[in-house]
Amino acid sequence: MINMRSVFWAIAVLLFMGGIGLPVPENPALMGGGYALHKHLSPPLVSLFVWYLAIMVGDLLLFASAYWLFTRPSLSEILDRYVGGKRLEDYRSAFAGRAGWALFFARFTFGIRALVYLAAGAARYPWQRFLAVDGVSVAIQVLLFVGIGYYAGERSKWAQSTGEKIAFFLGICALAGIIVSYLSSIILKRLSNGEMREKEN
Repeated sequence: MINMRSVFWAIAVLLFMGGIGLPVPENPALMGGGYALHKHLSPPLVSLFVWYLAIMVGDLLLFASAYWLFTRPSLSEILDRYVGGKRLEDYRSAFAGRAGWALFFARFTFGIRALVYLAAGAARYPWQRFLAVDGVSVAIQVLLFVGIGYYAGERSKWAQSTGEKIAFFLGICALAGIIVSYLSSIILKRLSNGEMREKEN
């Protein structure tokens, strides 16, 4: 007989590992959690809360590590020297202003999320905004993929196919958000440079 606690904590540990950026796909783990709830192998409300918390803590550790690392004076000096202080500030302001949707959709996409979260930390993305965006996206991810696993029950192939389609669509949205953020930062920079030239003339 499968132990209820072992299922509950195994899923929580997998989700935490995925949250901190290890190559552990979270969506299948959540669908497995939904199946465990379907089979009454895990307490529903406690499971949803702990699994949500496991992902959030992992995400915060990943974001905080990048944030801390890129605010160290030694690394900041190296970046200023080779990248340029003004270019770094332009990147940070552009990311802070237009990266919310990229962060939101990246949460659902295995392989992209860790890179986007590291970039957000490096760009010193505001903590409050990160917590708000990540908190909402994690809640949707947990409810969505646990719901798929619960609804599918024994139909594992259907659950896998549905989960992959949703993840693919959200991954496309994440990439689109990153591209739009990048292009908009270039356009705004060119417009601001044009305005400065007009004032000088």
